[in-house]
Amino acid sequence: MADAEAIVVGGGPAGSTIAAALAEAGHRVILLDKAAFPRHKACSEYINAGAVALLDEMGVLAEAQAAGAHRVEAMVVHAPDGGRFAANIAGGEPGRFALGLSRYRFDHLLIERAKTSGVEVIERAHVRDLLQAYGAVTGVVATIDGQREELRAPLVIGADGRNSVVARSLGLAKPIRWPKRTGLIAHYRGASGLGPFGELHVGDGFYAGLAPLEDGLTNVAIVAPNATVAGRDGSIDDFFATSLAAMSLVAEKLSGAERVGSIRGVGSMASRAGRTNGNGYLLIGDAASFLDPFTGEGIYEAIRAALLAAPVASAALRRGDLSARSLAAYSRERRRVFTAKREVCWIVPGFISLPPAMNYVTGRLADREELGLTLSGVLGNIRPATNALSPGFLARLLRP
Repeated sequence: MADAEAIVVGGGPAGSTIAAALAEAGHRVILLDKAAFPRHKACSEYINAGAVALLDEMGVLAEAQAAGAHRVEAMVVHAPDGGRFAANIAGGEPGRFALGLSRYRFDHLLIERAKTSGVEVIERAHVRDLLQAYGAVTGVVATIDGQREELRAPLVIGADGRNSVVARSLGLAKPIRWPKRTGLIAHYRGASGLGPFGELHVGDGFYAGLAPLEDGLTNVAIVAPNATVAGRDGSIDDFFATSLAAMSLVAEKLSGAERVGSIRGVGSMASRAGRTNGNGYLLIGDAASFLDPFTGEGIYEAIRAALLAAPVASAALRRGDLSARSLAAYSRERRRVFTAKREVCWIVPGFISLPPAMNYVTGRLADREELGLTLSGVLGNIRPATNALSPGFLARLLRP
């Protein structure tokens, strides 16, 4: 006997979005998450313009704004040599904007929406393994209220992040050799000089991000090579403070600010799954693929992937055919929608890793407004990624 038609593992933006979509389509859905909501989550907490448009389509943008989301009109990128380029969201696409909102509020908002849609949400549920039979996933093994339980469904959706239990249980988790970076994130109150702008400061071997959030908070992130963080002298708190102090502009903006809460970390941030669908399962969000957060892609891709997967999953459930072949349309749609942008996302870390290249490109983008607006639209998911991959764009960007 099945406990539901679909079990979603993970209650972040990807999991709660697909759970709500399936429930609204008339399916019985259980969502499991090891946390109790609301909860904090290590993340850049930046909702790019493309993701804002998706929230509007879903009917939850007004709720996000009511939760205090900070309107972001541009991301200002500072190169190691002091040059700067403003990724002007509104300038490229009038009326467009991004948002800064803590995952504490954003994820809670989406979880509550899933509950309202009819999803059975079980918190503090630690999924330990998958149930499999005859080559197909048939459910999960979870610890709920200290008890081992087996929950069965013809479809299991892994939306449980870059350390996905679903992906690992299927032997699908594959580390990426480069870039290997660690993210460290904290909230500060009282940062100065940001206004409607977020900032990215690229240093020698690492970068810092500042994203204004609700209630006067600022998300402050340091992203550095794994080896640098592992080989540090002193505590994580000391490393974090030293890294911020090494960037004079960042230190200036935080000089009168106070850290609120602890530093949260994200380990090696480059990973992917060998496949994103198979007999009885789908992988979405960071469980499918996770990249460096510099491009602000994470929340957009999580929600977009959930919306791509939902109609495929619903149709398969109605057919009673949850085979890999029946679910393959989702993986094809992923390739169609995400491949070009992923190529852009691979190019950007290359520039970050080479300060002279970052200095050069930042200068070109600052001097050539049309190129800057094109790249801003691509990074914000409001212009096709192919615009930034065309030979003409690259020639105008790289030539002296």
